[in-house]
Amino acid sequence: MPIFVKICGLCRGEDVEAAAALRPDALGFVFWPRSPRAARPEDVAAWTRGMPAGIERVGVFVDEPPDEVRRMAETAGLTVVQLHGRESPEACGAAWPRAWKAFPLSRGPVDMLKPYPVEAFVIDSGTASMPGGTGVAADWGAAADFVRASPRPVVLAGGLSPDTVAQAVDRVRPWGVDVSSGVEAAPGRKDAARMREFVNRCRES
Repeated sequence: MPIFVKICGLCRGEDVEAAAALRPDALGFVFWPRSPRAARPEDVAAWTRGMPAGIERVGVFVDEPPDEVRRMAETAGLTVVQLHGRESPEACGAAWPRAWKAFPLSRGPVDMLKPYPVEAFVIDSGTASMPGGTGVAADWGAAADFVRASPRPVVLAGGLSPDTVAQAVDRVRPWGVDVSSGVEAAPGRKDAARMREFVNRCRES
């Protein structure tokens, strides 16, 4: 089964256009104001208008109230919300019909995550001050253990790049991969060549 590929942290119209042309499975947009990749819902709606069919539009939120998540998701035209904070299972269920829940690998046993009514889990190497997008590689051994035990599909994030993604997929065996800083020229500015190389490496995996 082909690996699911998400390019995240898009915050410029030209980068969205370049990423969409590569036909990844999803594009990701960060709605956390403290991120150097923060985007506005109305901009995302404009950038993705006319985007090729079949590409998911994923919005990343950190501890936003469910009603605010819904408002921003509707404005942006999202298909999936990715909740990257300390959201409860109830908040995840109320936020949007299709949700993913992100966790740092240090969160605890996978059994703790079973109550979350989400489509997928995202595992990342976030810190207390930065929930994701740190560019720090996840612990692949711990990630592989998580994937084997998880009751949901798992998206691997954290420090992935064109140089590491094939090895990460082989080691961890996730359902999907999520890249942000690993395909950038600078924070918030994507490198079109690196995005193309990343997608190609994933398709070859």
